[in-house]
Amino acid sequence: MMIYDLTILSLLPNTLGAVMPILPQTYRQFSSTGTPLGAFACEFGTLNRFAFLTAYETIEALMQERSRLMTEEDAYGVGQYLGGVTTTAFKPLAFAKPIVPGTYGPFYEFRTYSLAPFGLAETEAAWAKIIDRRNAMSPLLTNMASIEDGPQTMVHIWPYATIEARMAARAQASKEGIWPPPGGSGKLTNLQSELFVATAFSDLK
Repeated sequence: MMIYDLTILSLLPNTLGAVMPILPQTYRQFSSTGTPLGAFACEFGTLNRFAFLTAYETIEALMQERSRLMTEEDAYGVGQYLGGVTTTAFKPLAFAKPIVPGTYGPFYEFRTYSLAPFGLAETEAAWAKIIDRRNAMSPLLTNMASIEDGPQTMVHIWPYATIEARMAARAQASKEGIWPPPGGSGKLTNLQSELFVATAFSDLK
C-alpha cells in the first residue's frame, strides 16, 4: 500500500517574494526516496503556508527520507525563511483511489478531521457506503488516515475548478442527504477546512 507524506512549510511574514523563486527547486528535490505529487499554497486558512504531498512505496522509504531530513541543515533550501515545519505520514483508506498527477483544480480543499480513539473503522465504513455517489458530484482526490503516534487524523482532499463548483457540489450532496456521510460523524472530535491553490510547478494542478 502506498504511503503519503504531507509536509507543511510555514514561512515567516513578508518572505513570499524571496521564497517563490526557490520553491520550484525545493519541489523537484523534495524527497530522495519518494515521488513528489503536488505543491499547494494556502489561500484561505493560516497564510504563508505551502503543502507538499509526496508518495512513498514503503514505510522504509519514508523512514530513509526522514533520516536524511534530520541530518541536513537546510533540507528544503528555504531555511532562513521558515517559521515552522510539520510532516505527517498517512495511509489511504480502502476506498481511496491512487493519486494520479493531472489537472483537477486549481483549488484543493484540505479537510482535516480528528478522530476519537479507535474511531477510524466506523468512520471509514460510513464513507465507503456513500463515496461513489459523492464522487459523481465532484471527485475526491484522496482520503487518508495518519499513521503517526498520537491522536489520529483523517485528511481528505477535494479538487475544484472553481469556488462555485465547490459550492454547487456540496449543496447538491447536502440536498440529497448523502453528505456528511450518514453515520460518519460519530467518532469525529474536531473539523478543519482550508483551501489551497496548486502552484505552477505542481504535478497536481
